[in-house]
Amino acid sequence: MIIVTGIIVSIGNLVFFPLLGLDPMYAVAILSVILALVFVIANKLMVNQDKLKHVKAEMKKIQAEIKKAKGKNNDKELSKLWEKSMKINHQQLTMVLKPMVVSMLLIFMVFPWMKFAYGDVVSPINDSSVVFTYSDFETAFDVGETTDGLPVVIDSTSGKSYKIGDKVVILGREWIIDYKEAKNEDDPPSIVFKTMKVKLPVSVPFVGQFVGWLGFYIIVSIPATIILRKLLRVQ
Repeated sequence: MIIVTGIIVSIGNLVFFPLLGLDPMYAVAILSVILALVFVIANKLMVNQDKLKHVKAEMKKIQAEIKKAKGKNNDKELSKLWEKSMKINHQQLTMVLKPMVVSMLLIFMVFPWMKFAYGDVVSPINDSSVVFTYSDFETAFDVGETTDGLPVVIDSTSGKSYKIGDKVVILGREWIIDYKEAKNEDDPPSIVFKTMKVKLPVSVPFVGQFVGWLGFYIIVSIPATIILRKLLRVQ
């Protein structure tokens, strides 16, 4: 698995090399739109759009009939409609299966690279120090404590200190320093080096007001897919 991931990362570095020089937020946004475009085109080329449109219309009609039959408590009619609904659902699933497989394969190929390029580096605090590890590169930092109880990260070479929220340049890239509190004995406190930290206009339940590469990918890809589907007339 590690070897496969390494190969994917190497290929990703070669294919997406132009994006590595961009701000991570812009790079992830571009990738989100590119993937959305590929998914939409795959659906357009692999699925008979007129037939799918007809199948969806049939399903909508049956759903209306099911609602009416429920209101009349017509169990016999409901049974027939449910059976017909299952057949149409199977037909629709068969039609979209090919582009779905293509999309999943692409995701399995691109996401590991995105995680490597734009994911967080979590460094557990051990004896007042942390080791930043990225691929084959390692560098150590000392960890102190500020008056507010939050840790401060100190470059053991230059002696420069960084508070939570500060940016530190490692491997020619800016990393935002964050702190993760301990949850239990198996999950010690850690310093988190974030490649990207996008602030949302409002706080989202279970997510908060900040998202990383995956959250930002989802935020961009959903509207991009909707717009591209309308532009390319894809069901």
